[in-house]
Amino acid sequence: MRPLLALAFCALISQPARAGIFSFMNSADPTFSGAHELSVRPDSDGLYYIRADVNGAEVRFVIDTGSDDVVLTRKDARRAGIDVSRLDFSEDYDAASGTGVEADTTVQKLAIGPLAVTDFPVTVEQEGGASLLGMTFLRRLKSVEMRSGHLYLRW
Repeated sequence: MRPLLALAFCALISQPARAGIFSFMNSADPTFSGAHELSVRPDSDGLYYIRADVNGAEVRFVIDTGSDDVVLTRKDARRAGIDVSRLDFSEDYDAASGTGVEADTTVQKLAIGPLAVTDFPVTVEQEGGASLLGMTFLRRLKSVEMRSGHLYLRW
């Protein structure tokens, strides 16, 4: 079950990335502001986004400290090779965007830049929504700070 959608945050990186890893982002291109610090500006909608490799598929995530889990939309789950027809959509959730049903599963790989985790638990929404990078992933950060409209991530 996910709590209400809270302040959205950006990603997790375990070490400095090569130039170009974030070139797919538009107005919210993150920049390295220190050896182990990433600075991100909000996108035009005020949220912080990052793309991750999920089982080899590129997925755009909203970073959400209000979500306990990493959540994939059905579409993103399918693109990541998850057979959504075999999932048990029996877990209710209540979020700021509404209520729904989701299913638990595991992805073989979730990578953001050089940081990769394997056999990582995720949930898949039955309908609608956005893919969320929640606390199961964000807990790996040393700190997350919002200052002067920028998001600073330290690892």
